[in-house]
Amino acid sequence: MEKTSIEILETFAKERGINYTTNSYVKDFSLNHSERFISSKFIVFNLNSINKDLFFVFYDSFSPKAYASVTYSGLFKKISECYNEIKITKRYWFDLRKKLKSNDSYIDRKVTIIGDNDKIDRRIVNSGVIRNYIEIQELFPALELETIRKSESIVPELNGNNFVAIKTNSWILEEKKLELLIEEGSKIFTEIN
Repeated sequence: MEKTSIEILETFAKERGINYTTNSYVKDFSLNHSERFISSKFIVFNLNSINKDLFFVFYDSFSPKAYASVTYSGLFKKISECYNEIKITKRYWFDLRKKLKSNDSYIDRKVTIIGDNDKIDRRIVNSGVIRNYIEIQELFPALELETIRKSESIVPELNGNNFVAIKTNSWILEEKKLELLIEEGSKIFTEIN
């Protein structure tokens, strides 16, 4: 019998002694009638042994409503303050979105920064962090670097906290890729105080 994605990740965590939490045992946890048809699953690796307040989160929700389904996996680092929610992606010449400027020519050439306001947190948007992000982004093309202010999530480790995250729009299940993202991604967070 083929293993589910959750079972693959649970095995990965157990083999490496990583503490994890999951809601895979919950069959129907929604009490809100408007969310009655949403099905969500998650598994969270607690990576405190690598870096304090570091989590690898795998989240998937399905809804028959248009644009209501969400899937992602990535590293989340708790931060004390978040001045502006931003999303950083690799820069493409055809990207027409309104971008924030960092006033650092290297950063502005390499990435696109989208945010709610013009505030840029220099702990996160600096050449060291961006260089590491670009190196990892070459290995995981859909990777985004973002900040989240007061997260509203059903994932208990994320709810109510500020985070900087490196995430992609799918679940990473291959052992080597998981190990690589944990190792290389945690390097970015050592640069952020």
